[in-house]
Amino acid sequence: MAEDFLFCGSSALLLLIANLFPGYWYFSFIALLPFLWQIREATARRGLRLGLLLGLTFWVFSSLDAITIAFWATSVKIVCGTILFALWGWIVGLARRRLGFNPVIVAGLWVFFELALTKLGYTTGLLAHSTPSVSFGLKLITLFGLGVISFAVVLLNVALIEVVLYSLLLLKSSSADFSSAEELIVLIENPILFIEDFLFVPGYRGPPRQA
Repeated sequence: MAEDFLFCGSSALLLLIANLFPGYWYFSFIALLPFLWQIREATARRGLRLGLLLGLTFWVFSSLDAITIAFWATSVKIVCGTILFALWGWIVGLARRRLGFNPVIVAGLWVFFELALTKLGYTTGLLAHSTPSVSFGLKLITLFGLGVISFAVVLLNVALIEVVLYSLLLLKSSSADFSSAEELIVLIENPILFIEDFLFVPGYRGPPRQA
């Protein structure tokens, strides 16, 4: 529990810094890393808890100035916003159990979640809100909308996690694992193979055919 709070609190802090201080917009590119690291192998129940911790930390600290002015209205906003975060974590946990920790699915779920927060009036954006001042980001937003920024950021975060996990797997080998090294070389020399391996979603097996 303490470890979950540490990781979720770190993500909430990075999100707050990126959104409250425009000069630190680049924090949004790593804001979800601690949270995604914890949820990458979480069950739906643990995903719910992780989302709850992330949401509660984020909304409480982002509403400190408003809670003294409109206590009840702000409290309702904190509770409802936290529930939305918890639901997102729960859905990610469900998707991970069925389809694996797929970067495209996780990024897509975050985009829908952030759009829901925007439509409900909770925020103008979490990851997307902090990057429009960058000229390249403005061009992407003009072409595809704010969702593409969030999608790209989450995709980058999950990609970094996968790279770290694969590197740790190689380093933990007690002996020289030639097959793993050889596989890494093949993937580097063949980017298409790497993309297929990275974005692979396990399919369901059908019933055996009867003779």
